[in-house]
Amino acid sequence: MSNYNSKLANGSDAIVPSSYELQEAILTSSNGTEYNIVDLVASLSIEESLYSGSLQGEVSILDAAQMLEKVKCVSGEGLHVVLKRRLNNGQQDKYSHKFKIAEIHSYAKLSPGTATYVFTLVSEHAYISQSKTISKPFSDVTGKLIKNICTDELSIDEKNLSINTETKQTIVGVYPRMRPMYLINWLVRRSYDNGTPFFFYETLGDGIHFNSFENIVNKESYREYKYAPNVNTIVGSEENNKLLARKILTLSSEFNMSQYMNLGAGAYSSTLHTIDIATKSYDTQTYSYSESKLRLNANGVLPKGSQIQERPLDEHRDSTNFYISLNSQAVSGGSSYQAPANSDILAANAYIQNMDSLELNVEIFGDFNLSVGMTIDINIVKSVDAGDTKRGKDLFLSGKYIVSSIVHDFKDEYRMKLLLKKDSFIESLDNIQERDI
Repeated sequence: MSNYNSKLANGSDAIVPSSYELQEAILTSSNGTEYNIVDLVASLSIEESLYSGSLQGEVSILDAAQMLEKVKCVSGEGLHVVLKRRLNNGQQDKYSHKFKIAEIHSYAKLSPGTATYVFTLVSEHAYISQSKTISKPFSDVTGKLIKNICTDELSIDEKNLSINTETKQTIVGVYPRMRPMYLINWLVRRSYDNGTPFFFYETLGDGIHFNSFENIVNKESYREYKYAPNVNTIVGSEENNKLLARKILTLSSEFNMSQYMNLGAGAYSSTLHTIDIATKSYDTQTYSYSESKLRLNANGVLPKGSQIQERPLDEHRDSTNFYISLNSQAVSGGSSYQAPANSDILAANAYIQNMDSLELNVEIFGDFNLSVGMTIDINIVKSVDAGDTKRGKDLFLSGKYIVSSIVHDFKDEYRMKLLLKKDSFIESLDNIQERDI
């Protein structure tokens, strides 16, 4: 990786979507001494995930300056990364993040004066979390509890937080000596928004988020990306660069469309059994897929006539059972940590299971403004037989997706590998099947 990877289009002010500049890579040793190792960086990758509250990354180092020996790196050192991009309007996108080196591995001596190795990176707050446990009483809504852990225990600046503190679940208990990040994930699993689950995640350019599936789905899609044959445009032109910014470079999928697995996981129907040991009462609540109206696309994942033993799949409520033991008199002034013991648990589980119904792996050129927790529209041109000139939209794979994870790869150019998920289709499966016959 060179210090400056501008990749400006020849004879044009338009910026190629894959362009970037690694402006700084400041290594801070254990004694506080700073070293700019930007010229030693061969490649950089940063991963963000909807299911992770911390960024992770790797930096490959080509060291001809014996930096490792001079600094005496043993992990735990800081690495401040500054990335920059020029935009067509003359402005700049800039990303800056402070990591901790969690591990040094893959060391090799290429010659007496040159070595290669890899730094594994994590966000500073994840490193802090490994140094402590929390044991103290708590009583509040889950959103506020999460925010307090972030600011008080993990030293995260409030300006870098986007935390929904309006969650309705007030829970009471005592933190049993858990690490802060583990506690946050524990609280996330007990947070619901109209029966939809919450996610706690960190993005490359926009800090830490605590957001619900409902909010994610209801937001407008960031952009449409298209997988289609190449269009003839002038290389380096502004028109060409706009097409490249929305172009899907590679596409693959494991599909994960398994009614067999989903049925057993509670995607279509389930039952919650609660026992209150204080009042010696027993209650059941049920969930059916037909009750769920919130979807990324208009049509659900169950075709008409999906049955087992002449019963629709969403009526097999004994396919998945959840059991909760409550003690309504364990604390006063609020529900215990087991709350909420209601159908939100069943609905949230179904949303998570159905979100995994169809996954796409796509690669696009880099974009600082695209992050996990956003939705994007995917337009995939339908495969056609030889000689057929009609190329319609693939109704099965196309549609609105949630960006579940991103790997930002900074090498000779900036590319992003996306894991996309959707829980529904732009057209009913029955219509899709009929058109394909």
